[in-house]
Amino acid sequence: MKKFLSLVLALVMTMSLVTVSAGAKDFTDSTKIQYNEAVDVMSAVKVIDGYAEGDFRPSTTLTRGAAAKIICNLILGPTTASALVADAAPYKDVPTNHTFAGYIAYCQKEGIISGYADGTFKPANSLTGYAFMKMLLGALGYKADQEGYTGANWSIQVAKRALNIGLADDLVGDFNGVKAVNREEACLYAFNTLKATMVEYDNRIVVGEGSSAVAISGVRKDLTWNKGTLNDGKIKKDGYVQFGEQYFEKLVRTDDTDDFGRPTNNWTYDKKDIGNYVNTDLLTASYTAKVKGGEVYNDIGSAAAKFDEVTYYVDGKVQPASVVTDLMSDVKKSNKDTFGASGKGVLTEVYVDTDEETIDVVIINTYIADVSADYNDKKEYLSVGVKNYGANAPTKVYLDDVAGIEKYKEDDVILVQIADGVILNVIDPKT
Repeated sequence: MKKFLSLVLALVMTMSLVTVSAGAKDFTDSTKIQYNEAVDVMSAVKVIDGYAEGDFRPSTTLTRGAAAKIICNLILGPTTASALVADAAPYKDVPTNHTFAGYIAYCQKEGIISGYADGTFKPANSLTGYAFMKMLLGALGYKADQEGYTGANWSIQVAKRALNIGLADDLVGDFNGVKAVNREEACLYAFNTLKATMVEYDNRIVVGEGSSAVAISGVRKDLTWNKGTLNDGKIKKDGYVQFGEQYFEKLVRTDDTDDFGRPTNNWTYDKKDIGNYVNTDLLTASYTAKVKGGEVYNDIGSAAAKFDEVTYYVDGKVQPASVVTDLMSDVKKSNKDTFGASGKGVLTEVYVDTDEETIDVVIINTYIADVSADYNDKKEYLSVGVKNYGANAPTKVYLDDVAGIEKYKEDDVILVQIADGVILNVIDPKT
């Protein structure tokens, strides 16, 4: 049993980290999308969308012209951006009637993009991660000439700044700046830009005196809201201007919790639900095997281990205060006692919010279940027998809770995850 569960941990991890409400757009190839939150939000605000056939094609390479369109949609909004025209060809290979001419001309004028030495832009070519990050930094207000984003070693400076402010957060694997950007990676980087803080530059007189003095852009600083603004907090309430707060006033992120107890981002646009997604920014430690209290102490930090407000969930059920006390008493240096209900085949996640000084410990077990009858079309549920759950094991999976269960037949074997007595995830076992 334990060996079998360990073989499917990678899939279980993927399933357990994503919770999406019915408001999210359902692309026909949604199972191929890794960055669901980013794709759903960016498509909801119409910065990037799927194809007429109903798919998104996440792995398709982004072109330089399409990247310019994304930047314009971010800054101007899709309606205004779509009306952009080029009065003159911005580059010799981008005539005024080119599909992306208006977008390219705008980005060129704003200093966000640059062409090649031969006067071309090559709009159909792919672009690297470095190049796209440079464009996003420009949208945030970073000035290429001031920050060293031109000339030799520009890519190093771009990568340092982009990674430092989180534009590649949640990327699977390491950021490879020379690799061509695909569509879902572009969504992830643009989505992280929405959450990033904008910048501005102080003007300083540095040369000459009196009427002959020359003012140049000097010190960069984070852009702050004017006192009393209503926009602060639509993405993050910190007194600073996040990109999404500046350009997408109808986009709102609120803190929430999913059925398993994990902290989530709940996104709405124009008061319509986009989805509810696990807040990976707060995910400090994750284990799929038995873990010791000393390991948790090392992973979450000694200060976090002392936070008073701790909530402990097992399969979506809040554990009593006495259990929480016992749990956290093991979180101390070099302690070799097992941390909570962690174990092989069990997902244990620790979410630490240093601003609020709170900790959420979430245990998600995965159970084997036998399908006891074909899917019931009339009542829209699947009858199952869950093994090793104990008393009061759920016997039905409802279509309202889990999409795609219509395919299962009697005697099939599935894996399930249960929150507070309700089956919310169904996974096909793979070995």
